[in-house]
Amino acid sequence: MSLLIGTYAMNQSTLIWGIILILGLPSLNVVLGEGIEYLQRQGNPLAWFLNNIRGLIFPPLAVLLVMRHLLGFSATNISVQIVETALWTATIYTAISLLNAVMTTGIRQRYWQIHVPNLLFQSARALVILGIAAYVLAHIWQVNLSSVFAALGVGSLVMALALQDTLSNLVSGFLLIFESPLKVGDWVKINAHEGEVIEINWRAVRIKTSDRDIVIIPNGVLGKDIIYNYTMLDPLHADRFYISFCREDSPNRIQKVLQNAALGIKGILSDPPPDIRIVSFEGYANKYEVMYYVDNYKKLESIRSDFLTRIHYATKRNHLNIAVPTQREFQLDKEPDMGNSQLQILESLLSLSYFNILARATLDQLAQTATIETYGVDEQIVLAGEFDAAFYIIIAGGVLLSVTDINHQEQEVVRLATGDFFGEMLLLQSEPSPVSVTVVDELKAIAIAPDAILDLAQRNPRFALEMNQFIDSRKKVDRQAKGTHSQDAKSYSSSLSHLQPSN
Repeated sequence: MSLLIGTYAMNQSTLIWGIILILGLPSLNVVLGEGIEYLQRQGNPLAWFLNNIRGLIFPPLAVLLVMRHLLGFSATNISVQIVETALWTATIYTAISLLNAVMTTGIRQRYWQIHVPNLLFQSARALVILGIAAYVLAHIWQVNLSSVFAALGVGSLVMALALQDTLSNLVSGFLLIFESPLKVGDWVKINAHEGEVIEINWRAVRIKTSDRDIVIIPNGVLGKDIIYNYTMLDPLHADRFYISFCREDSPNRIQKVLQNAALGIKGILSDPPPDIRIVSFEGYANKYEVMYYVDNYKKLESIRSDFLTRIHYATKRNHLNIAVPTQREFQLDKEPDMGNSQLQILESLLSLSYFNILARATLDQLAQTATIETYGVDEQIVLAGEFDAAFYIIIAGGVLLSVTDINHQEQEVVRLATGDFFGEMLLLQSEPSPVSVTVVDELKAIAIAPDAILDLAQRNPRFALEMNQFIDSRKKVDRQAKGTHSQDAKSYSSSLSHLQPSN
């Protein structure tokens, strides 16, 4: 009776496993195929993991189940051991593909991905390989691992002494991961080396300097040294430098000019605002400290260069004298020649067709009140929504006129060059400028004060009429640019024809 019961139970177990192999695995294979296709359309990295399950794990698993539960092979059969080893080898590869999908050492592409340092990522992969390999040796091939570990323990002392520096770097690498004084993307300074962290591995940290050189610093060195992290916790960084001006120049005026120059630089923050203060008196000069904040340390050098360039043009326009250790000579028996700039202004006005309608005496008077200003590339002379500060006539260089369209995108309207002008909206004292004016080529321009150009328009009706027609044309083009931006530079420039003198 017991033999019959045992035979019946064995037949029933064989039937169940047969159903699983005939129906279960194929059905699961179909489900996985649909899931893989869906994830591949979404660009999901888990698609590769599921594909490995179907292509690598299922075949040896099916063979193993047939051999064990249908054919009745024992666990110690050499064929079973080989198939089971192949199954666990496939499991290692599949598990690593799962780690590759879930963990990332770079930018997270999916919200569920985990960002980990490269050293921790490599350690997790090694742990999977060693863990499964130990299981295969101990439980499938019946290897006594305790004797293996004992043998390794004897030799590990010798290896530890031989690889002392390497192990020190490895341990320091793990300590760096747990403490996290830096991560990939941080801008750091270690000893005399400053740069962006591009890799953290088991032995060293690699940083890329502003000179685009790669510096490799062993983890053991990092564990003993001071690390300056410019971007950790707070991305804001204060940069400062010192500059001296002649004592004859007004400190309040200098501070205002420098602050305005700083706020016009892309990358310098307005909150916290730049801070300019006098720090010492040095005989013929006052020394100023200029401090400003940036939130992108990587671009600090280019921001500082742009700022110093802007200071050059701003101080020149505002007639401020940067103090340098040089010898200066003064002549007291002769009045300085102040007529050269006015003569150049007059010659420029006479060469412009839309000023030919004015009398020579009027132009002489206008030249006496006008000035020649210079601006550097990327300086914004006029900001849309603000009132024009002067009427500008371009002598050399070029500017870009732009507006913000209905999609809040900056759109180019036209580029102006020698002989063109801008700032005409000051004639309409109640209306701000609809365009922003930015220098694209080092600019030299005649600047006519608002009072002078308004007085000129009031005393010369024909000039006022020409300007009014031009303003109407420019407003029309500005409105078109703000809408669909279908008006091109040719149409915009054609509006300049309204300034030609009428007969």
